[in-house]
Amino acid sequence: MNTTLISLKQQLAPLADLIKDKNDVFYFDYPLHLNVGDLLIYHGTEQFFKDHHINVTLRRCEFDLDINEVKQQITPHTTILLHGGGNFGDLYPQHQKIREAMVQHFPHNRIIVLPQTLYFKDQKNLEKSAALFSQHTDCHLLARDERTAEAFKPFSPNVALSPDMAHQLSGTLPTKQGNTGKTLYFLRKDIEASEVEKNILATLPANANVKDWEDILIRLDSIVLALSWRMSKFANQRNWGWLKNLFHQFWFAYTKGIVKRVASVFLQHDQVITTRLHGHIFSCLLEIPNRVCDNAYGKNSGYANLWTKNIDFVEIDKK
Repeated sequence: MNTTLISLKQQLAPLADLIKDKNDVFYFDYPLHLNVGDLLIYHGTEQFFKDHHINVTLRRCEFDLDINEVKQQITPHTTILLHGGGNFGDLYPQHQKIREAMVQHFPHNRIIVLPQTLYFKDQKNLEKSAALFSQHTDCHLLARDERTAEAFKPFSPNVALSPDMAHQLSGTLPTKQGNTGKTLYFLRKDIEASEVEKNILATLPANANVKDWEDILIRLDSIVLALSWRMSKFANQRNWGWLKNLFHQFWFAYTKGIVKRVASVFLQHDQVITTRLHGHIFSCLLEIPNRVCDNAYGKNSGYANLWTKNIDFVEIDKK
């Protein structure tokens, strides 16, 4: 296995030392959606719990998280972990609201924001959020890149750089065997897409294999997701913690299948050219040669230059 990939997994280990009592841990905002990048982070996080013997006693997504339920179960020693990713800021307000609610409601518990990339369109929103966070005396913010670490400073004195949680999956996934002669162009189509994608598409032959997460997902995934939203909202309305727990077990198993399926699609290619950070990270975990291009606000190059540039099969697009 690649030594840089092993080292990135090892660099996640200090996170476990931040957890006060490994048997008293809450994990919130796990992804109940079909962004496979977030699902990789989620499965990496769950692998981290397993590898470091962390017993999570309460797991909730955005649809079944109830502050009153948390208040009933929390103890002075509970460590609250908030899902990592690239949604710290004002592009995805529903997730930011969860983090802000935790900081406000639980001022005496250690809160750890797992590795994130920060992006605020509006400076006023950043200042408001920083004012809230800075009132909490024991909030630890992990940044996936240096720009984010710098921007986190007004939020908390406890800021550290950390690779993405998906790196915990290193060594648990199949890796590239043999050659197919195929290239996968894995390009964003969502709100973070930019001129970069347009420029790449303009140069490709008509038969080029261009995909985003949604193109690999199947109709059943959307049906399962729609039912899952209903189920978790229903469990929340009824205050049925047992159903929320049961639902999480189902969702974890179902999304593990999605990760396997996406891995098999990636592994059919000799090279991946991508504007998605987790298109890049996933390719690295599967040991597929890949070229990473930037997204709309520099998230990818910031990450790759800090963590993955020394991997011998990675190329960072200089455009």
